[in-house]
Amino acid sequence: MVRLVVCDIDNTIVPKHKQPSEGTIRCIREFNKRGIMFGFASGRSTDMLRDLAKQWNVRCDILIGNNGGEYQDEITGEHDIFPKLTCEDLEEIFKIMEPFKDQVNVQMFVNDVRYVRRLDEATMESVRYRHMPMPVVVSDESVFWSRPAYKVGFRTPAEIMKDVEAEVAKHPSTRFKGFKTEFTMFEFTPVNCEKGDMLIRFCKSHNIPIKDAWAFGDMTNDISLIKEAGVGVCLENGSDDAKAVADIITEESIEDDGFAKFVEKHILNEN
Repeated sequence: MVRLVVCDIDNTIVPKHKQPSEGTIRCIREFNKRGIMFGFASGRSTDMLRDLAKQWNVRCDILIGNNGGEYQDEITGEHDIFPKLTCEDLEEIFKIMEPFKDQVNVQMFVNDVRYVRRLDEATMESVRYRHMPMPVVVSDESVFWSRPAYKVGFRTPAEIMKDVEAEVAKHPSTRFKGFKTEFTMFEFTPVNCEKGDMLIRFCKSHNIPIKDAWAFGDMTNDISLIKEAGVGVCLENGSDDAKAVADIITEESIEDDGFAKFVEKHILNEN
């Protein structure tokens, strides 16, 4: 029995910077209709996730924001925001990323304002897709660690991602962690932020056996979500490490409507 479905968004249920397919919207609305609880688990804030649900005209029962740093139970109204990266954390992170300074771009939100190192095409595409205000270009690097933040991202060329991962692995921390959220994005969050922990919390709150919870993801930041779910699904276009922990890998990628096709075949047609 499927009682809960929780999904990452970008490149899991919708291609990056594109609109969801008719099939994806139909599947989510069918969850709503059948009483299967549904939710988003993303690097975005819960406010942004709620706005997205309204835009798609779907109901969410759980919102996991900031890669596990924010929790919103839409049924009970319970809301938690976990500690941010401190100024000291951020300064240390930027020192770790110093070897790649000329190759990566910074993406950081503070009080709904986005700060970047430069305006590149990926940043401008995000502005156009999300209809967001223009980001603030930072010339003094110390501005990036002058205020606490929930997370910091580094837009990274795919060809150097393995180098970034290897460099970060040399600097383990008890306060923060770094991981790949896209093939071209590496992010840092506080060490105790886990999407999977928030999934377990919601299940316990609503007496849902974890075996009846399904989760969908595609990247390193989705690993805890995929592992903790009763059935963890990775998209065909996902990263190797996410695929390694998944119970199932979809037959098709998100570009080929892989999420909707999988859900229709394996969940909706069997429940």
